[in-house]
Amino acid sequence: MTFCLALDETRAGDERRIGGKARSLLRLGAAGLRVPRAFAITTDLFRALRGDGPALPRAIEDDASAAVALEAARHLEAAPWPTSFLAELEAALAALGAPTDARFAVRSSATLEDRADAVGAGIFLSRTNLPAREVPAAVRAVLAGALEPAALAYAGRRGLSATDLEMAVLVHAFTPGDTAGTAAFDPGVQEQPLIDETGRASVRAREAIAAAARALAAGLGPVEVEWVATRDEVVFLQQRPYRAPTRRAWSGAGALADAAWCWDAAHNPLPLSPAQAGLVELVDARCRTGLRQRVVGGYLFYSPSSPSSPSSPSSPSSNSSGAEPAAALRALTREADARRAALGPEPSLEDALTAFEGVYEPLFGVVQPAARAARDALGVFLRAHGLDEALADLLRGVASHASERQHRSDAIAAAQDPGERDAAVAAYLARFGDEAPTWDLATPTYAETPTVLLRLSRDPARADGADGATADAAADARLAAALPLTAVAEGRRLLAAARAAAAVAEDDDAVYARAQTTVRHALLREGRRLQAENLLARAEDVFWLPLETVRRTARGAEPLTPAAVTHAIAAAREADARALADPPPLPGARAGDARTGDLRGRAASSGRAFGVVHIHAPGRAVPAGAVLVARTLLPTELPLLEPVALVVETGGPLGHVAAQARERGLPAIVDAAGACAAFRAGDRVLVDGDAGLVVRIDA
Repeated sequence: MTFCLALDETRAGDERRIGGKARSLLRLGAAGLRVPRAFAITTDLFRALRGDGPALPRAIEDDASAAVALEAARHLEAAPWPTSFLAELEAALAALGAPTDARFAVRSSATLEDRADAVGAGIFLSRTNLPAREVPAAVRAVLAGALEPAALAYAGRRGLSATDLEMAVLVHAFTPGDTAGTAAFDPGVQEQPLIDETGRASVRAREAIAAAARALAAGLGPVEVEWVATRDEVVFLQQRPYRAPTRRAWSGAGALADAAWCWDAAHNPLPLSPAQAGLVELVDARCRTGLRQRVVGGYLFYSPSSPSSPSSPSSPSSNSSGAEPAAALRALTREADARRAALGPEPSLEDALTAFEGVYEPLFGVVQPAARAARDALGVFLRAHGLDEALADLLRGVASHASERQHRSDAIAAAQDPGERDAAVAAYLARFGDEAPTWDLATPTYAETPTVLLRLSRDPARADGADGATADAAADARLAAALPLTAVAEGRRLLAAARAAAAVAEDDDAVYARAQTTVRHALLREGRRLQAENLLARAEDVFWLPLETVRRTARGAEPLTPAAVTHAIAAAREADARALADPPPLPGARAGDARTGDLRGRAASSGRAFGVVHIHAPGRAVPAGAVLVARTLLPTELPLLEPVALVVETGGPLGHVAAQARERGLPAIVDAAGACAAFRAGDRVLVDGDAGLVVRIDA
């Protein structure tokens, strides 16, 4: 039996044996496009290694069936190679004409892949940039990936039993480039092909990519291609069917013609109150941070400063490269706390705003850029040593406000009697009482509504993780073991700085929350004054008046009438309701099709879990056994919730949600755009935190 088959030697009848990804490379070559030389390891090897392994369940629907699938995968990983395979593989690699030090790509090519009814994008495993000696292990890993629960659940959603799914492997010389990406074109929906890239391809390369997408779509229908480019030369790696997302027109799009504006959905997924919108306008005009902000359609957007913007000329961020983030945050915290103490419990509005600016500018202009620089420096170092994927693990377990929130919320959940519970709540509020479920002046803090802590308290049965010092030592040991001896000292220095910066990225929320709460208290003081003058029904209504209006009336510069106040508040609440019904679109959804019950995001925390979907709303408890699906989660919320897994539309694998999920051992997927629309409350799903995939497992 022959296991390795050169693609240019395939014949009719080989289509199933070589799998979908290999078939797509053949189509690209037949269209006259430049593709790498390649061979397929046929499905015969998959069947040989499966051998007498465990029989697969008919469907993946619970932990027991998932465990059987994992047992089958482990059996395949341990099975001996067929007698002739390794010699065949060595000859096939040599036949590619690659030099002895060549690097290779080892990619999944499942029978269920790159088909019109099952694209399978991101479902199966691939390994790239490997030396020849690592190819056999990668082949085995790719084959075992077909037996992972998420892959089998995906097949089941498309009407295939587990025994119908087979895996081939596509092997080709690794193709490096200046930039890489995908291009998609549906001539019935789009005027121009959509090109998504990691860098910036040359004009000629982009023209070639667009022309290829058009030509392929003319013959094959809507199409998506993967490519890599070096200067003007483009190599095409994969083709699959494409279904253009249906995008609604957003009412605020016309005000954001400049594509540099990004919706801050990860931190502010809800419309801002007029008070918060006014605060944004104030700091944007007066604080130099290297970022611009604006509110459009009720939502917060941000953009890097242009050279002529007020936030740019002498921005602290331009001088922050030498700042040590932890020291900068400690100094800022001391200064902010001293200023707040001097203001007293009910500061004037102008004093509170001045104090807020004094925190905002150094926090966003010095502390945060310095923390990012320290983390990025470690990332560059790791990439230079081939450890690209190690960053998230190395930043795990950092002692910070996030771990302290978790500890104090655990104490609330574990309280055995009312007195112990009250003491635990008081301890939480003493440290984090100025925080709130959302970053908006109109939202009461936990100190104002402490019963929220009781309503959201978690199951106390979670085991405590390692302390920060133990985690520091473990990260140091992992890095040292992975590096050559000559690089260990520099790696340790960068790791220590990056872990300290990761703590700063969590701890800066507390100083910001205290500064914003000072402004909230000052506004409530004005609200009580307006209520006493019979201009407001409640002091809290002050947050629905424009901030500048409240400032002017506080100075006596703008007398108000009951009719004007009533009209302004009603108009603001109507605008808020319209904004809630018309949120901006998130950036394009990841590969996956919500209409068939799967969605792809970015893996943030490993593991897998079954559960029932609960759509997140701030301040609402999460039922036991729920998979929490959210637009975003704030670091102040997550310690108070106890889902079995997380699926979040925003954020990245190094963000707050991902870091806390890893600490808790919760499977988590972030950047899963469209998740809240794709799933309904009550849907039963499998969340695979390793694959970055959510699969609906009921009809």
